[in-house]
Amino acid sequence: MQEREVLGIPFANSPYPMWIWDLETLAFLAVNDAATQAYGYSRQEFLAMKVLDVRPPEDRQKFLEEIDPQHRIGHSTAEKWRHTKKDGDIFNVTVTSWALTFRGRRAELVLARGENIGLAPGRERTPLAGSISLLVPD
Repeated sequence: MQEREVLGIPFANSPYPMWIWDLETLAFLAVNDAATQAYGYSRQEFLAMKVLDVRPPEDRQKFLEEIDPQHRIGHSTAEKWRHTKKDGDIFNVTVTSWALTFRGRRAELVLARGENIGLAPGRERTPLAGSISLLVPD
């Protein structure tokens, strides 16, 4: 089954950078096209990385301390962080995340919005309410 079929259109075709990461291993489990374009990594590069790899080294410990292992399925959080693109550019983002089970793993779905990461080329802003709920149950 292809990623787009597993994740559905709201994730794969979202104009915003989105990914799913494993709460235990910190590995990226899935990324959308907007994330690859905004951050400069290919899908294969993302899937070989951990979420710490898109953070400046000086922010990584704080991130590890703030991971909430009790983040309940279906609940969301919104936080401000700094991320790093492949070219080393550091930028501020607001990250909204939803806890979910993905392929049998406790995970988080992340949507990143920031000043230096825009919409993927050719994409329009679309409302997300209602579409995310398709990914939460497992």
